Amino acid sequence: MANQYRDEPYLKKVGQRLIQIRIQNNWSQEKLAEITGLDTRQIGRIERAETNSTISIIKKIAKTTGLKMSDILED
Repeated sequence: MANQYRDEPYLKKVGQRLIQIRIQNNWSQEKLAEITGLDTRQIGRIERAETNSTISIIKKIAKTTGLKMSDILED
C-alpha cells in the first residue's frame, strides 16, 4: 500500500482553524456535525489532524456553515 501524502503540520493548522470556527460560533462538535451532516467522529478526526480530509468534505463544511473554503484552509 502506498503512503498517503500527509502534511501533518498543515493538517494540524486546519484542525485548529476548525476548532476556532466552532468556538467563535459557539458550536459543539455535535452541533457542527448536525449542521454539516458529517459524523461527530469525523469532525473530531479533522480537528485532531488524524485524517487528511478530502476537498469534498472541506467544501461541505464551508458551504453548510456559510464560510469560504479559504476560511478553513488558510495557512
